[in-house]
Amino acid sequence: MKILALKLILFLPFGFFCQLYSAPDEYVKLTGPTGKKVTIAKESEMWIKATVPFEIVLHPKQQAYSKSKPTGLSDVINLEFMNNIKVRIYLCFSNEFKKKALRGAKLSDAQYYQYYSAEVEYLTVKVDRDTKNAHFLFPAVLAERDGFYKAGYVKLVGYAVEILQNDVPFQMTENIFFDKYRTVDILNKFKAQAVEKSESNKGLLLPAHLVSQNYLDPTTVVKQKADSKY
Repeated sequence: MKILALKLILFLPFGFFCQLYSAPDEYVKLTGPTGKKVTIAKESEMWIKATVPFEIVLHPKQQAYSKSKPTGLSDVINLEFMNNIKVRIYLCFSNEFKKKALRGAKLSDAQYYQYYSAEVEYLTVKVDRDTKNAHFLFPAVLAERDGFYKAGYVKLVGYAVEILQNDVPFQMTENIFFDKYRTVDILNKFKAQAVEKSESNKGLLLPAHLVSQNYLDPTTVVKQKADSKY
């Protein structure tokens, strides 16, 4: 069994291990100021916009490809582009309306948290080390209803970001933010909660290009959905 397992490992794609065991930010990183990488603000009367700024630093197959020439059509790769990329975001807000209404109740802050998620799927992204922006939109009226948008300010509790190729996540730093907490264990627990609990709110946070393709970065191409006009 051990020999069989070793053979299976040896035949796994090289790129798979590159992405799982690469150094953080080696291939992809979040850009922007230290601390909060994701920006969130009211975009219009209808929408609140969350923006994930990211940079493609290096193609994962750059080294391997430079050592051997392609021998067939399927081996040819344009290293100036990275294919099959997803940018996935999880947002957490606190329902301040309920919190105010239940003032004095013995409830923890976490019981008022609401989680939302969405992703942008790219057919290809240009590898040029320029910042790309994945934009997401949330209905402003829902934010007002639940009390986390007021007087022009959006109160964000936390976020988690994943960037994946072929559904394998890249290692990145500063991709989780949660209130005042900075320890790895707490941040990972927050992300796990966001992944689990955002499922019940699917479809409320949207990739911005579904509203307008003007939100797309010109050096990217989103994957067209078979059941969608976008």
